[in-house]
Amino acid sequence: MVDEEGIEQFQRWLQARLPIAEQIEDPAERNRTLQQIESAIQLAIQYGMLLGEAEEEVPSPFVERDSPVRVVEDASVTSKDEYDESVCRSCEADMSGDLDFCPACGEFR
Repeated sequence: MVDEEGIEQFQRWLQARLPIAEQIEDPAERNRTLQQIESAIQLAIQYGMLLGEAEEEVPSPFVERDSPVRVVEDASVTSKDEYDESVCRSCEADMSGDLDFCPACGEFR
């Protein structure tokens, strides 16, 4: 379970980011960043209120994995090292070495 103290600490961290975001020179980027931070603050407040009102234990919003790496078990996934660059991946037409795209279908390498 995520404790309320951790949520409050996260909220304070977000609030500390506001003055930093206000110093961004580009007005569009500054407004976008400020809106993102303010939205995150509101969500943290709402989640903290949810934790405070909950009668039962609220599960953590973070998923813990056994391994930090996701294993791909699909046999159709191939490495770039195994790919023959002289043949188009899309239409399997012969490709010229001086072009970055397939002359038959237009697919980029």
